[in-house]
Amino acid sequence: MSKPRKDKPLTMPRYRGGEAALKSFVEANLKYPEVAIEQKIEGVVEASYDVDGLGRTFNIKVLTSLGYGCDEEVIRLIKLLKFERAFNKGRNVTAHKKLKVDFKLPAAKPKTQQINYKVTSKKSDQNPQNPSQAKRYTYQINIKN
Repeated sequence: MSKPRKDKPLTMPRYRGGEAALKSFVEANLKYPEVAIEQKIEGVVEASYDVDGLGRTFNIKVLTSLGYGCDEEVIRLIKLLKFERAFNKGRNVTAHKKLKVDFKLPAAKPKTQQINYKVTSKKSDQNPQNPSQAKRYTYQINIKN
């Protein structure tokens, strides 16, 4: 009979904080390229990369491309990622991972309009018996975009 192994089995590299932290990191650091905004480009960029035994990323390849600077932005983001170390039986190992980044145009801000109004009244002294001519109102409305 063989003895049970005491060394640790394979542990995959994990982003510090888990998948939720990885998602929030991407959302916080993603800079939508100006060219893509001008051309109204939306979609998903998928990239594969390797994580070495120290948690650093390298060998980044774009699998699904959008162009217009989106691919370069995903590569920049992946270079910023830091992972926990990966081990297999006590040795540092290299792992392969994939990341999908969704590029969605920011919602257009509605134009705000400022409306100012002013109501003034004037009393007419010409014919006080006639109630329709007793007061005169003037309305002034200014609309600014």
